[in-house]
Amino acid sequence: MNAQLLLAGLLALLPASAAVAAEPAACLPVVEKPWVRSAPPGAKTLAGYLVLRNPCAAPVVVVDVESLDFGMPMIHRTVEEDGMSRMRAAGRLELPPGGELRFEPGGLHLMLMRPLRPLAEGDVARVRLVLEDGRRVFAQYPVRREAP
Repeated sequence: MNAQLLLAGLLALLPASAAVAAEPAACLPVVEKPWVRSAPPGAKTLAGYLVLRNPCAAPVVVVDVESLDFGMPMIHRTVEEDGMSRMRAAGRLELPPGGELRFEPGGLHLMLMRPLRPLAEGDVARVRLVLEDGRRVFAQYPVRREAP
């Protein structure tokens, strides 16, 4: 009798647990081709690059960057002003559904200032992009001389 009650109770829970398992996890953008350009020993600033793709049905907004390896990471954009290239804070970056953002030399990029440890070619930097809703997108960025 007890075994039958236990079995009936477990069977009653199956539809609920199947519904939970069927729910998709909250969609996050995807970091592709991340890398940090290697710099001479003692350099106080490095640059990071990536492609950020949004496979989600809703837009996502990038508002900041964090790193365990840099004391002052920022997102910058290179702009032309009065015939000079200058770097400016990129601000809020909206990524539409199915869209992508390219962080590349001469354009949008990560400014990774105040390294907290030496990073040589072959090392990996840990970086997280912060979304407007508070979620984070983590990736490891190999330190390289050239783009992958």
